[in-house]
Amino acid sequence: MEPQVRLSRSRTLRTIYGAVGFVFLGLGIAGYFMPGLPGTVNLLIALYFFSLSSERMHGWMLENRLFGRQLREYKAGYGIPRRVKVLVVVLIASSVGLSAVLLGSKPVIAVVVVAVGLAGVGFVLSRPTREHVIASGRLPDPAREAA
Repeated sequence: MEPQVRLSRSRTLRTIYGAVGFVFLGLGIAGYFMPGLPGTVNLLIALYFFSLSSERMHGWMLENRLFGRQLREYKAGYGIPRRVKVLVVVLIASSVGLSAVLLGSKPVIAVVVVAVGLAGVGFVLSRPTREHVIASGRLPDPAREAA
């Protein structure tokens, strides 16, 4: 897969985009260890910012042995595996539910937390489901191609 890097012409913007990329890279890695913090979404955001700032970091992310395959397959249009969608929705619902209960004395903040959670669930559910993409024949099953 040829990486799609569109480096900014401005050195200042490349520096800013690189810094933002590192912030989201850190959040993405932390997301694999902290419930409620999305890992892959933050890694995808980091990948986008590195595509504007650093060919090296963009390539490193796509070739990373821990999460590179996920990023490459998502970029190729495979979407999100069904089990990951279910897990994400359950995690968002439980964290938002717990937060709303704990913020009961501050209803405005609780409503904002619920709204953000619903937006997150809506986003995840609006992405293609990997199994449907493969079953439709639009893209081949990468597991079979690797074998």
